[in-house]
Amino acid sequence: MVRAILFDLDETLILDEPVTRAALAEAAALAGPGVDQARLAERAWSEARRLWAEGPYAAYCERIGHSAAEGLWARYDRGEHPAIAGLRAWAPGYRTAAWQAALAAQGIRDDDLARSMVGRFAAARRRYPRYPEVDPLLAALRARGLRLGIVTNGVTDLQRTKLAGSGLEEAFDAVVISGEIDCGKPDPGIFHHILGEMGVPPAEAVMVGDNPGRDVAGGRAAGLRTVWVQRNGRARDPRHPADLECTDLSAILPWLDGLA
Repeated sequence: MVRAILFDLDETLILDEPVTRAALAEAAALAGPGVDQARLAERAWSEARRLWAEGPYAAYCERIGHSAAEGLWARYDRGEHPAIAGLRAWAPGYRTAAWQAALAAQGIRDDDLARSMVGRFAAARRRYPRYPEVDPLLAALRARGLRLGIVTNGVTDLQRTKLAGSGLEEAFDAVVISGEIDCGKPDPGIFHHILGEMGVPPAEAVMVGDNPGRDVAGGRAAGLRTVWVQRNGRARDPRHPADLECTDLSAILPWLDGLA
């Protein structure tokens, strides 16, 4: 019997990478028509990933699943972990350095422009479109009497902002964010944490997500059934097979009927 469905947030319920790419393009457009803007945006993202991996908080961010792209717009104004205060101080320089390096690759030295790109990206990134099948799916699951939860990696301010901005905050019975409990997917602890709050044993829950290594592997290790939804052409990982693999979350409904 299935009593609860747990969902990942980014790239499962709301678009993430496509919005990031669009925001990078908007920021790169500030360089004007004489610059290869597509190359500038791509270089900024690669430089951000490099600087993030070399930065002083890489291990912490890896543990809670907080990415370089998210570091380009998180406020770090919520949370008591010492790394949050550190990131708040370190991130402004990181963001400017990523755009400075991207501009320098095209022979441009303009710190004011780099700082303007930082601001433009952050503003453009604050969009939270839901995948089209999400609303009818959640309504159908509710109609079946299932309990709903979100298990998401990241820092508190960013993930809470996404939940509120996407209009999903009130649609779930429970939410757990890795940065709030200092435990991130695929650690089974984060799944056990939310199921404890919901009063549902792992054998009666399903984890749904787009990341085989975090959502599927973590859910399975915690004793849940799992659903993998393919987004943005992500390749299937044969090391982490899910109980259901789909390209549209609507496939969950007939699958649940089959389980019943």
